[in-house]
Amino acid sequence: MSVREKRLRNEHQALLELVGNAGGSIIITSATGNPPYQYVIDYRCRGIEKLQGNKPVFRSNHSVEISLGSQYPREPPSAKFLTPMFHPNVYLNKNVCLGSYWTMAETVPQLVIRIGKIIQYSKDVLNLNSPANLEAKSWAAKNMSLFPVDSQTFKSQIIWDDIK
Repeated sequence: MSVREKRLRNEHQALLELVGNAGGSIIITSATGNPPYQYVIDYRCRGIEKLQGNKPVFRSNHSVEISLGSQYPREPPSAKFLTPMFHPNVYLNKNVCLGSYWTMAETVPQLVIRIGKIIQYSKDVLNLNSPANLEAKSWAAKNMSLFPVDSQTFKSQIIWDDIK
């Protein structure tokens, strides 16, 4: 078994554990490959779909496709919203800007948690210095008192050393 395959297997197991402990707020709706290299993850939390005038339009169900390319973990995964998302760190084409935050040490479960925090505008992951969406950045900068937009907690109990 290759190092990549072992990591994919271990991360899949850790993701199943995370989902099992998430109380229905994170759901794996599809997993492609054995071990999986592509997931569709559904989140049940409040996020902003779009603006209507200057007011946010909220939604509570979000789907994200996470793909782990053939060079993963040497190269970062890609993540793309399948549902509308208005956020400074999400491009207009719905790709998530993982920015300089992603490192080889970040596991799939940790990425899943980070995306949940992005959805909620959690201030610990909100990056206005390198926006993917300038309109969302401008709006967010003027409305920081609204964040986070949900109190659903996405936090990791998973330590990478436990799943290697």
